[in-house]
Amino acid sequence: MFTRVAAIAVVASTAILASLTGCAGTPVDSTTPVVTDVWLRAIPDIEVDGDMTGMFMTVENTTDEDVYLIGGTTDGTYTSDALDAHEVVEVDGEMVMQDAEGGILIPAHGTTQLMPGGYHIMFWNLTQNIPVGADVHATLNFSNGTSVEVHAAAMTVEMGQETYVPNGSGMTP
Repeated sequence: MFTRVAAIAVVASTAILASLTGCAGTPVDSTTPVVTDVWLRAIPDIEVDGDMTGMFMTVENTTDEDVYLIGGTTDGTYTSDALDAHEVVEVDGEMVMQDAEGGILIPAHGTTQLMPGGYHIMFWNLTQNIPVGADVHATLNFSNGTSVEVHAAAMTVEMGQETYVPNGSGMTP
């Protein structure tokens, strides 16, 4: 027997999967990187979870030249701040978050994975909660002058061994 609750669960699961597979931007031309599997960490309560989050994805560069993901912008729904290219690195035995100087390398004919604890696009100064399941719109900018419009599915994600520190200056284990 297929209950109403089961039907809602199937619809919700299908919507999440569709958003993950359909969240790639459409390349403008052959120099535009291909962005897939875009998602971000949901922030259900800014007061508890903080007013920042990271966006993660896979970026493929099909060109003969290296390209850098340098940041981006949003539609202003959750923040009006510019989006930054960030990385988590070990400094003096501590994991810290910092700007990815010059951007995140997407090598010629290569792929770069942005994921928790590594490269990510940083959202700062959130003005409202980002609930699980939200569809967050952003434009990613690349060093070759191209940009890609993306839709990121907000998901519940454990940040592993990292936690954001209150002032946004780093991450601690």
